[in-house]
Amino acid sequence: MLFTHAKSFHLPLALEHYPIIIVPGLHNSDKHHWQSLWQAQLPNSKRIELDGWAIPSLDKWRAAIIKKLAELNQPAVLVAHSFGALASASIAAEFPDKIAALFLVAPADPDKFSIAQKLPQSSLNITAKIIASNDDPWMSDSKAAYWALQWGADFLRLNNLGHINSESNLGIWPDGVRELHQLVRRAKRNERELQDACHAA
Repeated sequence: MLFTHAKSFHLPLALEHYPIIIVPGLHNSDKHHWQSLWQAQLPNSKRIELDGWAIPSLDKWRAAIIKKLAELNQPAVLVAHSFGALASASIAAEFPDKIAALFLVAPADPDKFSIAQKLPQSSLNITAKIIASNDDPWMSDSKAAYWALQWGADFLRLNNLGHINSESNLGIWPDGVRELHQLVRRAKRNERELQDACHAA
């Protein structure tokens, strides 16, 4: 099913009442980026804040995410792109109770920044999805699939969308909204199953 009109996306409903934190990559996401267009439809969403968007510092991205999580009183969905996807996976490994789900789009190659060993090397135990394109200049789709396997995340390979950013001309990216909706519904279902198991114990 494809969405053809902005009013049909129902992006707020797709989140099942979870708060959302936008985690851009290097240089932030401009006004044409799907992350910015989604944020405009989600008045209660939060975007991480950084002083140096051009400097790929895992520690600074992590600190910015932690700061936003601290402002919330319930687990959040992290919607991350590129370098931000790497930082988000790192945070989820350390603070799983604060993360409802991870939506990781076009993660950058950690080897380009010499941080691969600083990232989680095993399953995150978080409902997660990685979306990558077969022609992304920032990381091959096969390498993105490797990290999805490492982190126990679902993996979706797209064709000819580059870095899945403003230059990809996606607009509000309706197919992405659909994928987010499916991810959050699964996270909600997993949460209910865990609660039922705790009650039965």
